[in-house]
Amino acid sequence: MKTSYTTTDEEYSALRHHVGLIGYDGAGLVTVSGPQATAYLGRVGTRSVDFLLEGQSTSSLLLREDGTIIAEAIVHCRGTDYLVEIWPAQAAEAVAHLLAAATAFAEVTVEDAGAQYAVLAVEGPSSFQIAQKYLDFPIASLAYRSCAAVEWGGGTVTLSRTGITGEYGYKFIVPSGDASRLRAELLELGAVECGKDALDICRMEVRFANLEREHTGGPVTPFDVGLQWMLDAGQDFAGLDALEESRRQPRRSPVCWVADAALETAPPQGTAIEAGDAEVGVVTHCVWSPTLDRFIGTAVVDGGVAASGQDFRLAGGGTAVRTISAPFLTATSLGLPLG
Repeated sequence: MKTSYTTTDEEYSALRHHVGLIGYDGAGLVTVSGPQATAYLGRVGTRSVDFLLEGQSTSSLLLREDGTIIAEAIVHCRGTDYLVEIWPAQAAEAVAHLLAAATAFAEVTVEDAGAQYAVLAVEGPSSFQIAQKYLDFPIASLAYRSCAAVEWGGGTVTLSRTGITGEYGYKFIVPSGDASRLRAELLELGAVECGKDALDICRMEVRFANLEREHTGGPVTPFDVGLQWMLDAGQDFAGLDALEESRRQPRRSPVCWVADAALETAPPQGTAIEAGDAEVGVVTHCVWSPTLDRFIGTAVVDGGVAASGQDFRLAGGGTAVRTISAPFLTATSLGLPLG
């Protein structure tokens, strides 16, 4: 994925106020089929897919046996099979992990489909107007985290309602040979190409965890990034035993914070957060929010102070930061009806 195409401000504005086009170059795509498909996905992922009907999607974490996260995935139920979609930066390890895990299941077929398809997305308050052009039913009928097979360009495209900006968002999983034509068509319909930098700001503002950035070095567990809600109770997934042990150990907890307007430079990852004379945590990630006109970020802090409304200082300059409850802002789309 490219970091930017024009400027981050222009691309951020497109995502928050109009419609941005995102090219998920290098996204991982794996098809899963066979009698043991649901059992397999319930083992390699932290959430059950037993409840998924054709046309429904869900998110899941892929974990190592030590409980650390390999990737976050979206599982689409297509009726005859499942399509597992993985963020580009995590794709190589995650795809290899999924293929290796399949050897423990005699009646499942797992195939790397990354070369067969490309993933494009439109996100923003106006994105539904573009997506509607590819559907023969009202866009409002395509619920969040659902998908549909649509005919386009002489072939079939999987169109899903998923995204990470908090705005309306739709992904097109298209045969690789048709991707450039679809990209050109989406641009002609008014979408603005957007890169990772603008996307990173938007996802932070609405608190979609960024596994590439939110750490202090090394792998993280779901508890380290606030994703424990993605662990299904009663699900015997890989890494469960390690997480149960980890849960009992003292650890720092993730929090969100907003900096005082006086802060002029983003604090580097690992910057100490202080209360009085004591270090109580460290910064894990920080971005500039154009809407809030200040730096916002995440940190991990001691359990005793991991709460909203706490006032701390950044080490070095002494700039004040205050912890808040997520999200940092309300997405523009929440005030706009579909259709």
